Amino acid sequence: MTTTPARGLARPVVATAGAAPVAWREVLAIAAAVGALLAVLSTRYGLFGDEYYFLSAGARPSAGYADQPPMLPLLAALLDHLAPGDLFVLRLPATLLTAAGTVLAALIAAELGGGRRAQVLATAATAISPYLLETGHLLATSTVDPFCWAVVLWLLVRWIRLDRAGTPDDRLLLWLGLVVAVALFDKVLIPVLLVSVAVGVWIAGPRRLFGRPLLWIGLAAAAATTVPTLIWQAQHGWPQLRMGSVVAGESSLFGDRWQFLPRALYYAGLAPGAVLVVVGGWALLRYAPFRPWRALGWAALLVTALLLAAGGRPYYLSGLYALLLAAGAVAACALPAERGRWWRWTLRPTVVVVSAVLTLLWVLPVGPSSWRAAHEFATMGQVGWGDLAAGVARQYRAVPPGTAVVAYSYWYASALEREGPAHGLSAPVHSPHRGFGYFEVPPGSVDALLVGDVRWAEQFCARLVPLPTYVGPRVTPVNDRVPLALCTPSRPWAEAWPSLRYLD
Repeated sequence: MTTTPARGLARPVVATAGAAPVAWREVLAIAAAVGALLAVLSTRYGLFGDEYYFLSAGARPSAGYADQPPMLPLLAALLDHLAPGDLFVLRLPATLLTAAGTVLAALIAAELGGGRRAQVLATAATAISPYLLETGHLLATSTVDPFCWAVVLWLLVRWIRLDRAGTPDDRLLLWLGLVVAVALFDKVLIPVLLVSVAVGVWIAGPRRLFGRPLLWIGLAAAAATTVPTLIWQAQHGWPQLRMGSVVAGESSLFGDRWQFLPRALYYAGLAPGAVLVVVGGWALLRYAPFRPWRALGWAALLVTALLLAAGGRPYYLSGLYALLLAAGAVAACALPAERGRWWRWTLRPTVVVVSAVLTLLWVLPVGPSSWRAAHEFATMGQVGWGDLAAGVARQYRAVPPGTAVVAYSYWYASALEREGPAHGLSAPVHSPHRGFGYFEVPPGSVDALLVGDVRWAEQFCARLVPLPTYVGPRVTPVNDRVPLALCTPSRPWAEAWPSLRYLD
């Protein structure tokens, strides 16, 4: 069905019988530019707090960890083994996945019938998503998970199109199971998407998807890969189940529930990102040519509602961006020009370019870290760790030999473990926080140098001697003005440790 193109945007044909040819030259050029930019900037500032933790956890290989599945710790350990201390190599998978994610937006647009300009618009909008760019050079679960979601959604869009044309390819459903397995090995969030898609298919079809054996074989195989992690969780009291309430309790880091949707729209983009996400959601639910994919519109709506109700973080919706931006781009390029006059200016090339420049300058690590560390979470988590390790090492040399080091958070513990030896801090580092609480326990009843505001210190320590507070030389809100103290335990650490652990 041919539609009237919007002036100056495109001349697409939205169809369900065949996908549009992919504009590989333009799409790959944008993806390559994103990848090159992130690669150049990936060694700026330093390791992020979670990256320190992945290296520490990966040095203790396990089928599971208290706060997450094992993929990123094991991957970090492998990359650090291949190129010790090389930040570029450690972050290379994130860079490649972020660049590949822009291509997925174009592929989805093509499956929806969008022509060259719709594909380029979808690719560009994905490439300048503030959230995807800001985290795109960090090795993090929040970098891998959106890519896996985008692949699953692309496979579903393609399967639905082929099924509608009478030539379903169920091998796509097996690939879907493989991608779900990878996602589950990274983060236990994709079941929210799968349940939402199932509800959407039940509401809007095609319900024959439920009758495809290869779908269930793929999902069963994905579930089977989680068995080692589930066994580890069962043996350790299912700490992962408590992480949902922990994440909800940290909502202040990303705003309250009233800020959830505005922040999610901002993370999608300034212009055209936020506009295309809204248009894409509307199009999947209401635009007639997208009727075969209406289930995915319902799925996007339900994912948003579930995460909002559960106190999830706004960036959890980033896995939907490729789909929504692609759908929005195709619909915007196909709708008559008189529809949506008030938002069409956001799709003009000049606006896209200006938005791209502003986004790049705002979220990427350009300029001194001091410009960003006071207000930008991604930056404050990357700076000041070496200085902290040096300060703790100086204090450690002043305490009795054999003293253990116990840090209040897993960021502090892993950063001290990584940076400490360069400053003479040779003692093992312990922490009751998150995954570190399930690692080694301080030996016997040795004294401990407490780093940070250890919440149980006054109740547990038989003797607690305050030490000079560590004050950093730079603006580093995460690790500045850190209290230090010397603790003599009231009972053996191994006996008390299970009651001292905490996840929040």
